[in-house]
Amino acid sequence: MADKSRPFSIYLLRVGYNAANALVDDHELEAVEGADIPEGATCFIFDAEAKRPWWRGYFGIEEDIWQESKGAILFLPVDERCFAISFGQVHHNLRDIAYEYDFGLRVTLNMLDPKQLRSADMVEPGPARRKRTQVPISTELTYLDFDANSEIIKSLTGKVKPEFEELFKTATGSASLKISLKIDPSQLADRCARFRQLYESDDYKESFPNIENITPVRNPADIAPLDEHLLASLRSRGGETTLTIPDIVDYRDRTCCMFAGGEGPSQIYPDISLEQFYEYVGDDLAALTLDQLKRRYRLILTDTEGVADKSYGLYRSLIFDVEPEGEDAIYHLCEGGWYKVERGFAARLRDYLDSKCELTDLSPYNHDVQSNGQLVYSEESYNASMAVAHPGVLCLDRKDISPSGATAIEPCDLYTSRPAEGTAPGRRGFFYHIKISTRSSHLSHLFNQGLNSLELIAHEPASREKMETIIAAELNGADPTPYITPFVHSDYKVVFGVITHKDPAGLSSNLPLFSKLSLMRAMQRLDFARILCALTFIPDKSPAKGGHMPYQTVLVEVLQEGKRKVIRAIQGQGLDINVNIKRCPKAVSSSQPGTRFNISVKVGENGYISSFHWPYALAD
Repeated sequence: MADKSRPFSIYLLRVGYNAANALVDDHELEAVEGADIPEGATCFIFDAEAKRPWWRGYFGIEEDIWQESKGAILFLPVDERCFAISFGQVHHNLRDIAYEYDFGLRVTLNMLDPKQLRSADMVEPGPARRKRTQVPISTELTYLDFDANSEIIKSLTGKVKPEFEELFKTATGSASLKISLKIDPSQLADRCARFRQLYESDDYKESFPNIENITPVRNPADIAPLDEHLLASLRSRGGETTLTIPDIVDYRDRTCCMFAGGEGPSQIYPDISLEQFYEYVGDDLAALTLDQLKRRYRLILTDTEGVADKSYGLYRSLIFDVEPEGEDAIYHLCEGGWYKVERGFAARLRDYLDSKCELTDLSPYNHDVQSNGQLVYSEESYNASMAVAHPGVLCLDRKDISPSGATAIEPCDLYTSRPAEGTAPGRRGFFYHIKISTRSSHLSHLFNQGLNSLELIAHEPASREKMETIIAAELNGADPTPYITPFVHSDYKVVFGVITHKDPAGLSSNLPLFSKLSLMRAMQRLDFARILCALTFIPDKSPAKGGHMPYQTVLVEVLQEGKRKVIRAIQGQGLDINVNIKRCPKAVSSSQPGTRFNISVKVGENGYISSFHWPYALAD
């Protein structure tokens, strides 16, 4: 038996992988021969040359200081599987596809005492919010602030159950199992065999129920068939895929979009739609590849003139669900990542949210505004119109009830008060939070806003006073008592209104998965506070918004002006023939004087003319 405990980082390789094929092609590891390693094992070491640390010269340190990087990977066959045991920072030499991504976590879950946890790393996939919770004394998972309905456990640390103490005392598990062992090399195979048994066990589901409601799919071998389902849906225009902006979108900014990656940029679209991408790709859709989705095609946010803001890879901008035959799970693509959702949990999520759905009591949306001659969506216009169309409804859009010095928080978009039986004052306050389109992957922003504003009004006196002042100002001298009476006993109802073309009969299925998770989390907190809440879909009756080009096509000529070449428009096209056209493609600007082109240009308000990267062609 070894005389002291030593750290090990253990990976379980997938079936078919071993020392011969588990390392990346360009690794710099060297095989070791003649070492005292377990029978059948193979060991590689990383022995980098020593070098001086950069900070020695930076601070002028005279001492002769060197730093070295050393490490090793032991490949250990156990029965028909192979383990990779890493020492030092060399695990990145393993192929991504070579190892089981949940090995360490599953082993840890099966061994840990659920009441003796010390640390947890968690991620909420929708907003990609990550957190680490640590406590000075051992506790349960609930007290580590884990929400099984909306978060994913990345790793856990804690004390093992008494029956496993002969293996080790504490463990941390994620992709690898990180432990300290006091064993000889000859005992490694038996210990790894035990870890594999724990990995294949489902006992952890009794100690940690619901911990795998949602799990990330990280192994490339598992992702590949899911990507094939996605490509098949896109190529056939099957309708299962949705295009979204993988960011918080404020339609007050009148956001438009363009596509890039094909032959020049697309038209400018005031709405985000996969149909517009199909139009842009055209006949190339049938041959669409995964590499093109990830590296070539992009979704670009612009204003109505085509001035670009943010840009996203198209793959990251897709939402897609698939239910492979023979599996009791649903797979969901969101922001470029795949997630596995237990079918039973998905059904419970659906049933809960469907019970919260109501028909809207607000008017349909048909409130676009003009921006540079183009119709664009406007939440601001809709909210203001609802205050006119529905007597007693107040528009509180862009109002602020945050405490002094805090980030601005809107109370709601629309507010009203109505008679309600069973309430102490006989009235209930209705808070409407409105969002255009179910395609935003961050509807969670809307749902959290509804929760946060109610908590401020209920628990922050200054915020409640601001709310009452805002209401009085909106009433223009009318009696505010019916509107503020519900505040005395917190008699409220929160209504989340989503403006969409989708059929309200679809209920919660109209929302992306992680938006549904955020909504359920917010609604459950409102339920706990005994505040009524509802989800409603507002019909989008606005006109279809076609695209428009950010440029016009003109005939130009290359001219020699002194030592330089310039490009100017030919007379009779409405452009100033004395103004040089800037930012022309090199193929145009380097041509011989007298050469003419049909190029695409954009004309600024100050007369500035530019071509940038838009289409051009040699004139006949």
